[in-house]
Amino acid sequence: MSKLPLAQSKKNHQENPQSVKRLLLVLIGAVFVIEAFVMNLMHWLPPTTKTVSVLLDAALLSLLLFPIFYYLIFRPLIQNIEERKLVEVDLRIAAVAFEIKDPSIITDANANIIRANQKFLSKLGYNMEEIVGRNPRIFKSGMHDQKFYEQLWKKLIQTGSWSGEIRIKTKEGRILHPFWLTITAIKNEQEETTHYIGIYNF
Repeated sequence: MSKLPLAQSKKNHQENPQSVKRLLLVLIGAVFVIEAFVMNLMHWLPPTTKTVSVLLDAALLSLLLFPIFYYLIFRPLIQNIEERKLVEVDLRIAAVAFEIKDPSIITDANANIIRANQKFLSKLGYNMEEIVGRNPRIFKSGMHDQKFYEQLWKKLIQTGSWSGEIRIKTKEGRILHPFWLTITAIKNEQEETTHYIGIYNF
């Protein structure tokens, strides 16, 4: 299966330190420029005591730097926290929906199982530890030839989904009656497949 999600993850890890470095350079430059401006401004003000000058310098520097720090650090941080909260809510809702729907499994982009709901586990007699990290081929009944699976993957890769009748076997080796399976590719913003979800209509 495609290795693109892994490559994208590595790319993001490489870009993050560069983004932090750029941000630090911008902030350091902003502090330097504004401090130079404040010091120049102080020369035009009437003479005062050293304490007043220091306090005034600090107040002006803070006042001028606040908008920069707000838009470059605090605002993105707040937005990131809010987005994470929304994602957590969506994940909780998705987790509940995943458990109450038909028997289902989720795999990574390489078609290795990362999760299955309780309905699926109960139907096939497995527990989660026995199937996580394994390929769904462990459920093959032996009643479909290689051409069947080749056509399945060809359609799935080309269109992002596949639906059809299939037969699989339980952990004990019992072949279940024919049922309808729908496989859907989950893609990221770059249209790269990151996961597959299979929903079994027993």
